[in-house]
Amino acid sequence: MIRLAHLADLHLGARLRAVPEYPGCPPIDPVQIAYDAFDALLRHILDGRYEGVLIAGDLFDRHEATPRALNAANAALADLHDAGIPVALIWGNHDAESPLPEQLRPPPSCWVAPIEASATHRWPDIGIAVHGQSIGDPDELRDLAADYPEPAEGWTNIGLLHTSLTGGSSRRPCAPTTLATLTGYDYWALGHVHRRLQLTGNPAVAYAGNPYPARKTEYGPRGFLEFRPAEPATAIPIDTSPVVREILTAETESDIWKRFADYVPNNRTVIWTLSGPPELLDSAREAARHYPGFAVADGRAKNMPG
Repeated sequence: MIRLAHLADLHLGARLRAVPEYPGCPPIDPVQIAYDAFDALLRHILDGRYEGVLIAGDLFDRHEATPRALNAANAALADLHDAGIPVALIWGNHDAESPLPEQLRPPPSCWVAPIEASATHRWPDIGIAVHGQSIGDPDELRDLAADYPEPAEGWTNIGLLHTSLTGGSSRRPCAPTTLATLTGYDYWALGHVHRRLQLTGNPAVAYAGNPYPARKTEYGPRGFLEFRPAEPATAIPIDTSPVVREILTAETESDIWKRFADYVPNNRTVIWTLSGPPELLDSAREAARHYPGFAVADGRAKNMPG
């Protein structure tokens, strides 16, 4: 069975925002934990012996073009190359504002899609044809998908695209397109939206989401999607992030203690955001002190799942 890892929006160099810091709070390094998430994701792919990796843009973060981010990307691509796992990569809008893509030294097994026009790259050993185009303009407003190549006959066809679609799940337009345009291929591996979204099933169209919850409103497990091209094509969520944000819904102190007792952290750091009376914040933090690895952020939860 062929399995491909679909990643997106890694934003290497970025930090977790709105990390809680109060007496008794477990220490959370907002930079290190993002790298820990990247390492956990990479380790899962290497240990799982995936047949290929799809990176749907924003490998780097436009705000943090650091040598550490560049070194982490080069080391990861080298490890995948040494393991015999090929990579197909497109640049996203953050990459277009970073100097790091030009400094990256991808190994021969890593294909980087061109900026000027869409192109096709084939993995003959597994019958996969990947079609993609990188973002060169951070304010790209053309429908790039409309000019992607025709599907290759006799191959499993995958479209690699960094797009905001029609904008319903994104704050910033990027290579907008519609689901009606995303046809003809077996799978469309999307990036740009940080939330996992499986939009259609035939063809399969999905956002992988980001590998760690960078923003306060990015609730729920994070990691990547495992794409299986066998009929029917499926994309399976794989949770690898060592940190997760969750909503703590409570109206009373007893609600808080019950929620903590019922939640299974699975060896992850859990950052709660309270949804309930603000005067319960201190009680929630007191409960967190009794559960290692739990913290409670400032403020209240917004109805904006990431």
